[in-house]
Amino acid sequence: MRRIVLFVLTLGVGVMCLGLGIWQLSRLRDRREANAGAEDARRLPPIEYGAAGAPGLARHRRAVLRGTYDSAHDLLLRNRLVRGVPAVLVITPLRIPGSDTAILVNRGYVPAPDATNPGRIPFAEPGEVSVTGLVLPVPNRGDGARLTHSGSARETWQALDLDAMRARLPYPLSDLYLIATVDTSAAHTPEGGAYPIRAELPALGDGPHLMYAVQWFGIAIAAVAFGVSFVRRRRPVSVVDT
Repeated sequence: MRRIVLFVLTLGVGVMCLGLGIWQLSRLRDRREANAGAEDARRLPPIEYGAAGAPGLARHRRAVLRGTYDSAHDLLLRNRLVRGVPAVLVITPLRIPGSDTAILVNRGYVPAPDATNPGRIPFAEPGEVSVTGLVLPVPNRGDGARLTHSGSARETWQALDLDAMRARLPYPLSDLYLIATVDTSAAHTPEGGAYPIRAELPALGDGPHLMYAVQWFGIAIAAVAFGVSFVRRRRPVSVVDT
């Protein structure tokens, strides 16, 4: 009886793990479909945001934004590493003429010896700018981890955090942001070595779903195999002297 109970338990564990593996495969399929849609959107012509008759911003679309950076409210993301060099990532609100809502622009990286303070390296882009890049949703996971550094009022963040950053800015903030890739303004020429160095676009990978599915299937097989081997194991024969 004990063997039957144990076999049923191991079989139940195997079925549960099998279900989790199938679920991970379904998530992988959904992610690949989403990635295909994102790649199609990236291949479309850039949106001339603010132009007459132009559509609004959409995620995974390229766009051209024109406005003025609010450098007084630069948001520095700390603990970055670019080609082995510690750096900070510069996120700056862009004020669009005729709109009270700012759009965050990921302007790129600036070297920083401690990965928190770029020192006296100039990275402002004054005046009106035209910046081209990819539109993505601003993450809102509650993991911004804002820090105010001792001895100064300077702040750094661990990650983009929509609600927290909205609370820090004196004007409305869009829930979409732009990763700058090409800049047509005369004030900034990344090719000439000026800072910030433009960030690379995030890759559209499959994520860990296939690896997780393989792991769950492996656990399912191991659980069922253990149950079968336990049930089939012969009981030891005891010899009683008479």
